[in-house]
Amino acid sequence: MYKKLLLILGIFFLLSNYSYSQQNFKAFINLTVTDMKDKPSVGDHMLFVSDKTGKILSSITKKGGLCKFEVPSGAVYTIKIKSYSDTVTLYKVEIQKANYDQNFELTLKYQLPKTYTLKNVNFQSGSSKLKSSSFKSLNELAELMLNKKTLKIELAGHTDSQGDDALNLKLSHARAKVLKNYLVKKGITAKRLIVKGYGETRPIANNATEEGRKKNRRTEVIIIER
Repeated sequence: MYKKLLLILGIFFLLSNYSYSQQNFKAFINLTVTDMKDKPSVGDHMLFVSDKTGKILSSITKKGGLCKFEVPSGAVYTIKIKSYSDTVTLYKVEIQKANYDQNFELTLKYQLPKTYTLKNVNFQSGSSKLKSSSFKSLNELAELMLNKKTLKIELAGHTDSQGDDALNLKLSHARAKVLKNYLVKKGITAKRLIVKGYGETRPIANNATEEGRKKNRRTEVIIIER
């Protein structure tokens, strides 16, 4: 009887330990994002990416620049932020495996660049008609502005030096206005969007080459208010 009781207790102990070891212990991360002057940044789209599985968790920073993640322990994660049409890697964190839930407080700094050239936003030659390949970047910009509700920007149109100066100035303004109308249709308030056309007056490359002219034909986002 005594041996039988010991056997039962032993089996119970082994099962208890097995059950305990199989628990999926979590790491709870409170992530705060601030700008470079330590002001909390609201409306940032944060990504928590598992280096092992590639699984992506996302969250938007709320009041105080805070967002929260719950992830398995015993893994390495890359923390990213969605910018205009890119994702920017901010930090890599390794969470050690533990037989208990863990809590972490983490603060990261990030600030959108004041000036950004929109990628893959193109128009028909000599026209203000958007190419369909432009929609992805514009949709990402709209999403950014819907999240960051205080952001006010200038849409600055630029051309190369081919053609008449006055026509280029008019065309660059018309193209910037088309982008504004697109963003308004996506839910962005018109007063948050300033339109300006600079024509060929602000080149960033040599207009004597096709490669240079291609770089000069661009639309920039310039932050007016954050």
